[in-house]
Amino acid sequence: MTRTTRATAWLCLASVAIVACGDDRSDVIARSAVPTPTTVVDGAPGAVGPPPSTPTDASAPASTVPTTEPTVTTVPLEDIDLTEPEIVRPELSVSIPISNVVDIDPNKPNRDYDEFVAAAFADIERWWAGVFPEVYGDEFVPLEGGVYAGYPERQTEIPGCGERQTAYEELQLFVAFYCNIGDFMAYDDGDGEFSLLAPLADTYGPAVMGVVLAHEYGHAIQERIGALDRPLATIVTEQQADCFAGAWTGQAYRGESDILRLGDSDVRAGLLAMLEVRDPVGTNQFTPGGHGSAFDRVGAFQVGFTEGPARCAELLDDVLPLMPNQFSDFGDEFLEGNAPYDCDELDPGLRDQLFPAGCTSAPFFLADDINHFWEVAFAGDFEPFQVFVADTLDAVTCSDARVVMPLAAICVADRSLIYVEPDVRELYDEFGDFTLGYVYGVAAAEFVQVEIDSPLEGEPRALLNDCYTGAWVRDITPDEQGRRGRSDVDLDGDGEEDTTVASSPGDLDEAIRMAILLGDLGANVDQVGSAFEKIDAFRTGVLGGLDACQTRFLDG
Repeated sequence: MTRTTRATAWLCLASVAIVACGDDRSDVIARSAVPTPTTVVDGAPGAVGPPPSTPTDASAPASTVPTTEPTVTTVPLEDIDLTEPEIVRPELSVSIPISNVVDIDPNKPNRDYDEFVAAAFADIERWWAGVFPEVYGDEFVPLEGGVYAGYPERQTEIPGCGERQTAYEELQLFVAFYCNIGDFMAYDDGDGEFSLLAPLADTYGPAVMGVVLAHEYGHAIQERIGALDRPLATIVTEQQADCFAGAWTGQAYRGESDILRLGDSDVRAGLLAMLEVRDPVGTNQFTPGGHGSAFDRVGAFQVGFTEGPARCAELLDDVLPLMPNQFSDFGDEFLEGNAPYDCDELDPGLRDQLFPAGCTSAPFFLADDINHFWEVAFAGDFEPFQVFVADTLDAVTCSDARVVMPLAAICVADRSLIYVEPDVRELYDEFGDFTLGYVYGVAAAEFVQVEIDSPLEGEPRALLNDCYTGAWVRDITPDEQGRRGRSDVDLDGDGEEDTTVASSPGDLDEAIRMAILLGDLGANVDQVGSAFEKIDAFRTGVLGGLDACQTRFLDG
């Protein structure tokens, strides 16, 4: 996430100031405030906090501070697993020895996922035997060269793809691959320091292995239809393979297989796996070998899951939208796309080099920008909200509090957003700056739903919040010419473009991770939406904007 550098005047409460509360609470801290027509701060572009002559927190309007007991029940953070989904093993209707399906030797270590790998591969071929003639109008030819498991202990050779053999170290680099020379597949079955699949399966469940095999089998299908002989960018064939993997997962989830059945945790695990096998942040998707960001890969997977293999077949000529994934400048690349949570934590020399016009901490400029986004959307008729932090949501004491997620709540009348800073900061440091952006986006969207008197409740309301968050991301994501949705907006009438922020590579993936971590554990829970549903709603906003959110959630 980056901020433009045009000079701007705006009011900020000191980030470390304790806000005076009616009940003398000291556990709610002001994080930011928004521009007012009567009080501005003059100073360097991007300056954070008031100069000494500016009134500090003691003069903060009392209406911005929670003062009374909430009427809603918060969800204890300790009841939410913010790192990993619960592992529930897929249901297998048959037991197939792995040696009947995968080429192994006597030295292969036993893996907890072996039985699932055998069943998944058998089911993938069964599925393609049925859908290939329907989609392509031709007879299906199963994989002729088989599938190989590679591990350090293996003594027998794995065929090479253009060479005599594939060394295990090479297989580790590829993780898994399909080779049209010999029509075979191979996957890394090791569990060493540099292996990826076994740790993913241990963490998220064996369904990860099925998604990987289904993806690689998608390339075998491309060989059968002649796609690998076409001058297509790698990202195009990879998107289709992700789509095929989603289509196979979808049929197994819907109970259309007589070999295995996948559940909600398996789908969630597949989505998390996509986060782990994305291209490095900053990679141009059209670079040879590019597979796409998590946003790209999850999107293709979801298209296959919901629309099936016939839609996947169209993707070679009707490519799915791809979001920019390259850094815009040196500073953004140096910080790996993550704005500092607190500018004071940066080395002063480095800070001056990276931010010659002044460094603004992310909690401040994100609040400023999303308020500006909704002011523009409402043609200036949107009352901005202020942001506060606390150690727990117990600090939220307004009577009209709404808990928008386990990490944040809003006070409607006071136009206040309060988030749990220790937990949000931990996620920020681990995953990136748009974890905070997602919190702001969902909270702002709830203010909007109150503003428009939205009739939605429960899960549909939560999903519209995700969609609105995606619409904001769409607005701040530069197009091919580097322009953003509000590039020519002058809301304050000062004759200059209003300052906006720009999304950075990785921001979309961070939002997806938040949707996965905070979503319902199952599609039938219907509280805030499953991970799959939340990501789908978020993508609707990113790809279609506010109009798409309106059409999908309110006009129907």
